[in-house]
Amino acid sequence: MIDLHAHSSVSDGSLSPGELVGLAKDTGLAAVAITDHDSIFGIDGAREEAEKRGITLVRGIEFSASYGKERLIHILGLGIDHRNERFLEIYREFRETRAALLDHVFRALQGRGLPIGREEAEPFVADGFMDRQAIAKSLVAGGYAPGIPRAWIDFLDRIPYVPGELIPPRAALEAIRAAGGKSFLAHFHLPIGLRGYSEEESRRRLGELKEWGLDGMEYYYPSYSAEDRERCGRYIEDFRFLRSGGTDFHGANRPHIRLGIGEGDFSVPDGLLEKITPPSS
Repeated sequence: MIDLHAHSSVSDGSLSPGELVGLAKDTGLAAVAITDHDSIFGIDGAREEAEKRGITLVRGIEFSASYGKERLIHILGLGIDHRNERFLEIYREFRETRAALLDHVFRALQGRGLPIGREEAEPFVADGFMDRQAIAKSLVAGGYAPGIPRAWIDFLDRIPYVPGELIPPRAALEAIRAAGGKSFLAHFHLPIGLRGYSEEESRRRLGELKEWGLDGMEYYYPSYSAEDRERCGRYIEDFRFLRSGGTDFHGANRPHIRLGIGEGDFSVPDGLLEKITPPSS
């Protein structure tokens, strides 16, 4: 059993990278992927724990990419070399650009009477780049939200992204490819996916993403209905995509989702890993 979609406290999970890896080992997983939102900061710590505990770590990232008018999609990168020069060039450029564009988020929060600025969010910056994850944590620390999910739902999700705040899909796919990884469209059935598009438009979009370098789709996901799984399977077959899967684990921030098993009867077959990525080195 493996889990190829999990978040640590570097982004919006509740466990540190090392704790997440330890839980994966204790749960009986053969492999786990660290796929923090737009961040590779937790990979090295996770790798150290994986080596100690004897579990395979898949180095990953989940890019939030702009896609269409006021839309975004999540693109998983699995098996990446996070030290690759071209990957780091793209990664740092977009993170620096985004960090410089966040004043509109602070202004929106202050307009609602919340005294949150860069100074308040700075202690929660994980890797030197200010982002909305740090702002979410500052909202919780300030007592304005009971947890990370509510900070997003009640505040941050209501503030539109400005041009340049999200990485373009082509850049995300190029970065993953340069790093030797495989790219997957995550949870296609959600609004941060293809929900709302007609069947014809969904297929056009998937064809476009494939032309740009998309390798596959997340076929195993806890909240898929039977219809979602069947539809995803058709896309994978028709576009000759690879399959991936994971729980989208966030620890206590999504307590109903357990690492490796979702809500209790979910599992991702080990065999997927051989087609996606070699073991972490």
